[in-house]
Amino acid sequence: MRRAARLLALLGAVALGYLLFRSSPREVVLVYDLSGAPGARALEVVLRRGDEVVRRARFEAPAAQVRHPVELTDGSYRLAFRVERPGGALQGERALAVSEAGTIVLALGP
Repeated sequence: MRRAARLLALLGAVALGYLLFRSSPREVVLVYDLSGAPGARALEVVLRRGDEVVRRARFEAPAAQVRHPVELTDGSYRLAFRVERPGGALQGERALAVSEAGTIVLALGP
């Protein structure tokens, strides 16, 4: 009986640790690839999880690739973007999923 109680307590602790680990933020670098939108003057991004805005940023005179370090929990996100360029603004959305720390490259061209 005591053995079963110890085993149950151990399994409960492992399950709790797993849940806490998954809910902690991960260091993620979002790389916005603007090579498909040459001459970009500015980039605006809004990152949402469901209806909640998680991050918002604006980059003036962006390079062909913009690095955006963020801390995100595991899950699915939507990135809305607007690229201001000489021929007119380019807007769109991209889906992304976070399941580990690392780099995610998002092509933001047409």
